[in-house]
Amino acid sequence: MVAKDFIELFAKFNYANRVAVEDFSDRLSLFTVVLFLIACIIVSAKQYFLNSISCYIPVKPTGENYNSYLTDYCWVHGTIPLRPDEPMPTTPKEWEQYDQLRRISMFNLIRCRLSMVAKDFIEFFSKYSYGNRVAVEDFSDRLNLFTVVLFLLSCIIVSTKQYFMSSISCYVPVKPTGDNFNAYLTDYCWVHGTIPLRPDEKLPVNREEWDEYDRLRRITYYQWVPFVLGLQCIFFYIPHIAWQAVCAHRSGGDLFALVKAAADAAISERGSRKSQVKRVAEFLEDMIDGHKDCRHGRRMNLTRRAYDMCGICVVSKRLGTCLVFSYLCVKLITIINAIMQVYLIQRFLGFYADGSAGQKSMQLGKPYEASSAVAAMSNQENEDLDGFGFGLTVANHIRAGRDWPETILFPRVAYCRVPGIRLVGAENAYTAQCALPINMLNEKIYIFFWFWICFLIAASIFSLILWLVRMIIAPRRKDFIKRFLRIKGIRSRTGQEITRADLDEFIDDYLRRDGVFLVRMLAINAGDVITSEIVMALYEHYIDNVYSVDNTPQKSLEKEPLKDGSGIPSNYV
Repeated sequence: MVAKDFIELFAKFNYANRVAVEDFSDRLSLFTVVLFLIACIIVSAKQYFLNSISCYIPVKPTGENYNSYLTDYCWVHGTIPLRPDEPMPTTPKEWEQYDQLRRISMFNLIRCRLSMVAKDFIEFFSKYSYGNRVAVEDFSDRLNLFTVVLFLLSCIIVSTKQYFMSSISCYVPVKPTGDNFNAYLTDYCWVHGTIPLRPDEKLPVNREEWDEYDRLRRITYYQWVPFVLGLQCIFFYIPHIAWQAVCAHRSGGDLFALVKAAADAAISERGSRKSQVKRVAEFLEDMIDGHKDCRHGRRMNLTRRAYDMCGICVVSKRLGTCLVFSYLCVKLITIINAIMQVYLIQRFLGFYADGSAGQKSMQLGKPYEASSAVAAMSNQENEDLDGFGFGLTVANHIRAGRDWPETILFPRVAYCRVPGIRLVGAENAYTAQCALPINMLNEKIYIFFWFWICFLIAASIFSLILWLVRMIIAPRRKDFIKRFLRIKGIRSRTGQEITRADLDEFIDDYLRRDGVFLVRMLAINAGDVITSEIVMALYEHYIDNVYSVDNTPQKSLEKEPLKDGSGIPSNYV
């Protein structure tokens, strides 16, 4: 960070802005978050934007691009530390033993997927403060919206690493003459794809074997990772857009502005709070009265009772179920979308056992024929890679100490065959060995997102069940409103203590389910204190309307007799 950004970062965390319901230890805990964030940004900048490792070899093969390949390979594979008095391994068997017991690669796990500087970080979180994030949504809805931000950040970071920095390094021992072959080799292997091999697999020797490996093993998904992350970001944003459209066009007013006004009233001074509460209550009154069914009669009352027994199954603004039903549908869309995102991640990475559909380049776990040049995986691995168990399989591999070269998922090192190079009339093919540091970043991102989306699915399902209980079960719906009225000591229109019949009539006939739903959202986002004042204003408006209707004199339906010019009724003989 530059000095200006550093000063602005800590200026945001001064004492005036950190006044909250917390003590000194709570502020220390929050300051620890800032320290970890700064360390995360610095380490990430050093790892991905600067030189993080330097390697030297006394005698190297011919080729100009070997140094870059060597550095990337040691970075993605890991290094083996030795004590000063410890002899260096001399045989391949000793090196394998050291590699199994001593190799360290945890340094590449220390990363941060944030590409913002401190100023952007503060601006980002200021947009998600309590005042600005007040909306007609609950905790799971905010998690879904925060997932959009996570996917967007990941898309930006992977795109920056992929298109503005080194994402692949390839080396070939013998190359043709020419100055630009190294750049051509790297670009060709990037756009064509690479072929991963397990440590115990032999390198193909002829064109037929290379063609078979190219058909069954070639991986190309890493070129599409930024676009797929962007697509997933859009998919997670669709439920939020749909709910905004419902609140703006199907509810009779801007409900987001309504909840925001209630939240502003909760933190305003007592003098202005009364007028703000009145304005919010008047908005709710207009919305409720505008959607109310004014038709009367015995038949309409029976029809209304029948529909009320059906609950939210009958969707209508007049019945007060349109808003609740729309919100539950958006919840269901969120859950379906999250489940499909887990499925998309696994199919996009080729993470399935049968290989019957979708991406054919990886076919992980495919039990190949014995005559095939591609080695088959064991039955145990085949079972691990089946179904929706991507994250669980990853956790199992980490627990068992298995590295990715054994599973060929997110390979760090792969091979690329470059055919069609014409030299003196002859066509030559070159086999390059490539290091893929971009797959280290892809690996951590997709592991994180798999577990995050599973958590989001669980939270959304819990929220859906909770809202179904709140809106379908009548006692839960009524007790919630009664609590606010009893707090304020509201009395009936006769001046007596409010009865259950009065409350039921107010909740079922006036507020209905949509009104109760909005009161719930006000309580979640604005607090119980301001919500109780709004409910009291609604009940007083309801009492005034009922009292005015009861005291309105009934006009006779009989017409008055016609009168002459003097005002005396005419006589009909």
